[in-house]
Amino acid sequence: MSPRAVPLADLCEMDRRNVRPGDPLANELPFVGVENVTRDTGFLNFDANSRVGNGKSTAFRFDQRHVLYSKLRPYLNKVAMPDFAGRCSTQLVPLLPRDGVDRDFLAHMLRRRETVKFAVASANGSRMPSVDMKMLMSMPIPFPSFDTQQRIAGILNRAARIVRLREKTNDCFRRFVPALFTKMFGDPVENPMGWKVAKLDEIADLNAGDPAPQDPEAFAPDGPPFVRMQDVGRDHVNPELAESTDRLNPAWLRENRLRTFPRDSLLIPKSGASVNLNHRAMLAVDAHVVSHLAIAAPHRSAVDPVYLFWWSVHYDPREHAQVTSLPSLKLSVLRQAEVPLPPLDLQRRFAAIAKVAARMSSRAKAAAGAASALTAALAARLLDQAP
Repeated sequence: MSPRAVPLADLCEMDRRNVRPGDPLANELPFVGVENVTRDTGFLNFDANSRVGNGKSTAFRFDQRHVLYSKLRPYLNKVAMPDFAGRCSTQLVPLLPRDGVDRDFLAHMLRRRETVKFAVASANGSRMPSVDMKMLMSMPIPFPSFDTQQRIAGILNRAARIVRLREKTNDCFRRFVPALFTKMFGDPVENPMGWKVAKLDEIADLNAGDPAPQDPEAFAPDGPPFVRMQDVGRDHVNPELAESTDRLNPAWLRENRLRTFPRDSLLIPKSGASVNLNHRAMLAVDAHVVSHLAIAAPHRSAVDPVYLFWWSVHYDPREHAQVTSLPSLKLSVLRQAEVPLPPLDLQRRFAAIAKVAARMSSRAKAAAGAASALTAALAARLLDQAP
C-alpha cells in the first residue's frame, strides 16, 4: 500500500535567516555555493572555489539540521546535507525538517526523479531557470511513518555511499594519468628533463577537417562517422573517440569525396568556445571530421599517439588563439607548437599504462552510472512508486 501524500510544506519549512555583508558571521562561518554541491549525490566539494563566498553578498545561515536545496537549474539536482554550521548562497534554500520528519529521508525525496521533474516544470527563466519555491512546497510527497522514513533513508544512504565510492574510484583514475605523464616526462611546456624538441608538423600530418554537409541525404544511421565539435569532450581519461552523433551516407560519400582521417589521429578544436575549454580526443576509428577541428595524424616512427594526446592536454591554446568574439587557433600556429620527444620506448611504456587506466576508468564510470540508476530505482521502489 502506498504511503499517504502530503504537500512538501508539511514536511519542512524554508529557513531564510540572512547573514548580511558586514555581519561578523560573514567571515566566521564557512560558505557553501551552488558550485560546491555535487549533482545527484549532494556531496560537498570545496575544490570548486565559490565566486561569492567573500562576505560581500547576503547569504543564508544553516546548520546540521538543514537540507540545502538548490533552486538554480533544478535539472542539476543539487541537494546537500551539511554536517557543520555555515552560510550559503541565496540560490541554496535551507529547508528545516518539521517534527516527525527524518532529515535524510527529506533529502532523498528532494533528489528523486519525480521531484526533479516537478521542479523543472515549475521553474522560471530559460537561460538560468530557477525553481518557484512556493510551487515546490505545494508538491505532494509520500509521507510514511517515522520508523519507515528511517528505514528507507538508511537503505538509500548505504546505496549513496556505494555511488560515492564508485565516483571516487573514477576520480582517482582521472587524476592518475596526468600525474603519471608529469612524473615520467615533466611539464612539457618547461621541458625540465631536456628532451629533444620537434615542431608538431615534423612529427604529424596536420590538417583541418571538411565543412559539415548541408544535404539531409548526406546522413545515414549506419554509415562511417562524421565527427563534430560536440563529439570532442573533456573526459581525457579515456580519450579514444569511437562514436559520433552523425554518420554519413556511403552513397553520398562516393559522389562527395570527403577526406578520411586515420584512427589514432589527435583532434584539437581550432574555432569556437571549445578552443578555450581544452577539449581533446583521439580517433579510435577512421572517420570524417568537421572543419572546426584540427587533425594531427602522428608519425609512429617519431611519436606515440597516446603520448601525443597527453602532450596536447598540456598545450594551452589560449596563449596562441586569436581573441575575437569566437576564439580561433590557426593551423600555422599549431604547426609550430613544440613537442618534447622522450625516447620512443618510454613513450610506449607510458601509453601502455595509460590504456590500462582508461579501460579501468571506463569500467568505474559505468559502475558509477549503474549504481546511480539502481539507487534512483530503489528510492522509487521503496516508496511504492514505479521506478
